Formats: sequence, C-alpha cells, structure tokens
Amino acid sequence: MRSGWRRLIVIAAFVGGGLGGCTGTISSPAPGAGPGAQPAGGAGASGATGPGTVSSLPPGTTMTTSAACAAAPLAHSGAYLRRLTAWEYVNTVTDILDVPSTVDLVDALPADIRANGFSNDSGGQLVSLDHASGYSAAADAVGAALAKAPTWIASFATCADTSATCRDAVVGALGLRLFRRPPTDAEVKTFGALFDTAVANGATTTAAASAVVVRAMLQVPQFLYRLEDQTPPSAGAVARPLGGYELATRLSYLLWSSAPDMALLSSAQSGALVATDGKELKSQITRMLAAPRARGMVQRYFREWLSLDDLDDANRGATFTPQLSTDMKQETMDDAADQLWDQAQPLLSMLTTKTTKVTPALAKYYGYGAPDAMGRYATDGQPGREGFLTHAGVLTVNGDANASIVLRGLYMLRTVLCQDVPAPPPGATSVVLAPATASQRVQSDARLMNNPCMSCHGIFDPLAYAFEPFDSMGALQMKDINGNAVRQDGWITNAGMANVDYTDVPSYMTALAADTRVTDCFATKAAQFALGRGMDAGDACMLEDIRARASAAHGTGQAQAQTFADLVSAVATSPYFGYTAVN
Repeated sequence: MRSGWRRLIVIAAFVGGGLGGCTGTISSPAPGAGPGAQPAGGAGASGATGPGTVSSLPPGTTMTTSAACAAAPLAHSGAYLRRLTAWEYVNTVTDILDVPSTVDLVDALPADIRANGFSNDSGGQLVSLDHASGYSAAADAVGAALAKAPTWIASFATCADTSATCRDAVVGALGLRLFRRPPTDAEVKTFGALFDTAVANGATTTAAASAVVVRAMLQVPQFLYRLEDQTPPSAGAVARPLGGYELATRLSYLLWSSAPDMALLSSAQSGALVATDGKELKSQITRMLAAPRARGMVQRYFREWLSLDDLDDANRGATFTPQLSTDMKQETMDDAADQLWDQAQPLLSMLTTKTTKVTPALAKYYGYGAPDAMGRYATDGQPGREGFLTHAGVLTVNGDANASIVLRGLYMLRTVLCQDVPAPPPGATSVVLAPATASQRVQSDARLMNNPCMSCHGIFDPLAYAFEPFDSMGALQMKDINGNAVRQDGWITNAGMANVDYTDVPSYMTALAADTRVTDCFATKAAQFALGRGMDAGDACMLEDIRARASAAHGTGQAQAQTFADLVSAVATSPYFGYTAVN
C-alpha cells in the first residue's frame, strides 16, 4: 500500500516539469517551474515609458528626486525564480501544519548556498538530486508526524468523511495555505486523485488520506518555489503590479520568512492588500512586524548579513571550541533582536551601544561582570568594546588567524559600506614590504607608502585599524602574537571628500554612524534580502526611494533615527516591491 502511494506522489511531484529545468515564461498558478536563478525575460531599459514604469504611477507615489527616475521601470530586468530556503521551508511547514518541533526537517534538506551574502538569493539556489531526495525525506517525516496527530486536519476541514465534497474542500484548503493562493481546478483534480487512491488503499479517515496529499504538495514546484506570473497585462508593459496573493507571499517571506497566514490571505483575496491607497498594506505590515516571527527574521538577517555562519568553519586552535563559536554567533543575533526589536533602538545604535546579550560562558570569556535585571551586560568597562562590530564573533569571522587588517578592512568595505575594490594583480600577495613579524599596522603602513598598493589598500586598510587591539578571536590584546604594540587610531577614506580621523574605537564608531554610506548600505542590504538578488546600477531608483522612505519615517532628514522596522517597512511600501518583470 505504501509503495503505491509513493508512486503517485512522485508522479504528482513532477507534473509540469517538477524540479527539473524549464525555459520560457513563468505563468503562475501553472505548476511548472525551473531552478532558482534563471531570468525569464526583460523588464525594459531605464528611461522607458508606459505601463510598468514610474511615469504610469500617480504623482507622489515614489520618493525619488532624480530626474532619471521619472520614467524608470518598476521591476528589475529579468524574472527570478526563488526557491524556499531550508529556513523558510521549516518555518512554512511548522506554521501551517503545526508539525512538532521534534521533527528534524533541517537535517533532511541540503544546506543553502549563500550568494551575495544571503541564502535566499536566487543566484545561489541551484537544484540538485540531493534536493529532490531531501524534499522527499522531509515530506515523509511530515507525513509520519501527521499520522501520529490525526487532529491536525481540523484546521483545514469541518468534515470528517472521505466523500468527494470533503475531499475537494480539504484539497482546496491545503492548497491555499501551501501554494499561497487558491489551487486551480486542475490541481484540485490531481491531488484529489491522490486522496481517492489513499482511500482505496485503506485510509479510512480524512486525516489519513489528506496526509498523502500533504506529502505530494510538499514536493511540487507550487510549494517549493515562489512563482509569479510573467505575462504582461497589456501591450508594451515592462512590468506589472503583483496580484494580491503574490504580494502577500513577498511580504510574508520578507517579514516572517514564512508563508502568509489566513489574515494576510484574506486581505489578498478581497483585493484590499493591493488597493491603490496602500492603507491595508501598511496595516498588515504593522500587524506582522508586531508578531514574534518578525523577531526571528531580524536574527536571521544579521546572521547572514554578517556571515556569522562562517564561524562554523573558522580555525583558531584548540581553544576555539564549537560551543564558543555557537555562543559568539548567538551574541550578535540576540543583541540585534534585543536592541533593534525589543527596544526599537535606532539601527545605527548597534554601532555605538555599550551593552550586549551573551551567554554566561561568553561573559566569562570577555571578563564581564554580572548582568542587569534584563540579562544585559555592560561593555563600557572594557576599553574599545563598543557596538556589534566589536563582538568576538564578528571579529573572528572578518579576519584570519593573524587578525589580518587586509581581511578585516575588506569585510568593512564590502559588508558595512557596500563598496568593493578590484582583485589584486597577479603576484601581489608575494610582495614583501615589511617583515612578517612586524605588526599588522606597520605592514599596512608599508603598503600605503607603495604606489601600486596604496590605491586600493588606502581605501580599506584604515577601516580596520581600530580593530588591531583585538586578536583573531576577538579578545582584547595589548600586544599582538609577535609581541608588537597595537594601535587603534586611523581614518576613514571617502572618495572626493576629506578623510575622517579617529583616535580610538569609540570615535571610529561615531564616525561610522555619521557616514551616509553606512545607512545607504543598510538600505541596499535590506532590499537585497527582500528581493533575493544582488543590487546593480539598474536598482538606483528603487534604492533612492527606499532610503528616502526610511529616512523620512521620523521626519525629513532624520536618517540617524531610523529603526530596522522603519527600513523593512520602507522596502515593503516602496512601489518597486509591488511590481514584477514581464516578457
């Protein structure tokens, strides 16, 4: 009996192309879809006019001021298929089906590959046979868990028989939640056939037959991919507004890393979510940001943005234990949630805060005293320990065993300022300008005195000077591993502007908080996280709109006061977030 069900599940999983590659137009809700990173058509060039451009919107809809943005396309050229990440898969299944936490779905799924820093980026979402087998194993685990808790079906059906009427009602309810939109008639028929076959093979209850349907639904593209219709609504359109269910899906996976709940789906079904006045959209954003799941999104965002999972592969010797690595990672995630969500502090306060949240073991590692009543530890007793960039985990992951100024400077340039430099010329790493035993600062000074080197190193080396008092595991040091004295003074270079000098870590963090490139980078990373792709020159108008919205949340020019909630709200309310590219 079990093998017969499995054959039907496999057949259903590959209806319309399944997990294999596909080309051409993406047309949801048809089930066919291909692997995650392939564009399916252009959205038009900058400067286009007509449907799907800024010029087609009512005046004042965007907050851009650049003249070139007056006729910008409202969607990036090319359509990107996005597969659920392992994290999103687990959240989705757990939230919808209430699967017990004891069911370990993470281990069944292949690890995600981060592209442009994030695991939800379409550029890293290639699909292999490991994914097919992993999804099968995860679906089996979910089915087995549901079989042990037959009352799960109550959330999807008021009937308790195996009649055709009950069958179609259950398939429709399951499809709505798992596909994030109502299933088509063809889908109801296909999955209804699985229900009937389960009954024919001995399933005597709605719950038992429906568990077979769930197993199949968890393995089809309609569930595994976030599909959006790429058919233009009118001739000449370069982009189209998202439908209610499509916008609900984008919104939910941005704010919750999970599927829309019934309140959001109801808003989508009624059309209120995509109403032109935007009131319902803002109301839903406010509601969702207040939910506990949004706090988890903040932690996941910081974990990936700062590459904290790279701690798992760091090698710093015997004292760098897996538990210490875990505690370091958790500090930054917990501190971000505490500062930015629980306390709703300004985003830039993460650079200058003098409290943190750590485990007792990590508090001992740092040498902190007792925590306060809220479980926070004061850091001002240790000179230079200020803000998340001085967390031991960040300082470990951004360098190497030698606490390299080069690697730490590049990390700051790319991660915090969203800038980059060309790759070094061949043989550059073999050039010796200072003794290997010299301090990192002395070696950097030598690079900056050498013309071929200073053009690039002069940009990013000084960004790491403030961190020389921290060793390769983020512990404070008076001397480096070679016995050299350490320094923490330096400057921040900004092209076309005067250098900003700093004397120590606190003045460095203050200077960073005042650097507009930092807040601009925050907006860039948030947009990248929301849209699942890297940003390029074609996104300039969208980013201008998002930055202006976030900055204006507390009044014109109040960028310093913006919170993380302001930033994600700015992304979600931007008209660019509500459009998709078409062929």
